[in-house]
Amino acid sequence: LNMRLGSNNFSANDVVNKLGQKDLELIFKYFGEDKDSRIISKRIVDQRLKNNINTERLVSIINSVKKKSGRIHNATKIFQAIRIFVNKEISELIYGLINSAKILDVNGILLVVSFHSLEDKIIKYFFKSLSEDKKISRYYPEEKNQNKLFELRSKKPIYPSHQEININRPSRSAKLRYAIKKKNIINFESDFIKKFSKLLEIEKLSEKL
Repeated sequence: LNMRLGSNNFSANDVVNKLGQKDLELIFKYFGEDKDSRIISKRIVDQRLKNNINTERLVSIINSVKKKSGRIHNATKIFQAIRIFVNKEISELIYGLINSAKILDVNGILLVVSFHSLEDKIIKYFFKSLSEDKKISRYYPEEKNQNKLFELRSKKPIYPSHQEININRPSRSAKLRYAIKKKNIINFESDFIKKFSKLLEIEKLSEKL
């Protein structure tokens, strides 16, 4: 459990062995979208009273909670959550999208590839909220969105072909979304940041380490 990126001063080992149960539950629930986040976080905290939690012990804890189902390993979502938290991937993605949109020339194309549902949810909302007219109510006509920054040619993501997946197996979970920038707008990010403020707050739990 030594995953670490950039200048972070904490590792996955610190996360699993130092953060409280409620903090771990939030990380697993929101970053891993794992339905067993509460019981897994509780067992981690209970077990680490006896021994430090390493990779093998963490996998064992997860397997004790989950029944094996499908092709996805039981520990995938929990390890995904820890990686996202350690690498601060949520803020990197959110602010990366914002800054990319700001520096992109008009008629330029912004393409973003995601590899899990949480990333895709953020990207999808970013493009959608800045490319569609908004309705106040079904009883009123559409309110023109002054922050209509992008044009979407398709609302659906592009998936890798079978040929690409055969050559590059990790690409099987990839989704590509793109949008065309139609105008220059300076301040467009407030609604986007507010939408995902919960995730950004969870990321700040790293300040406890």
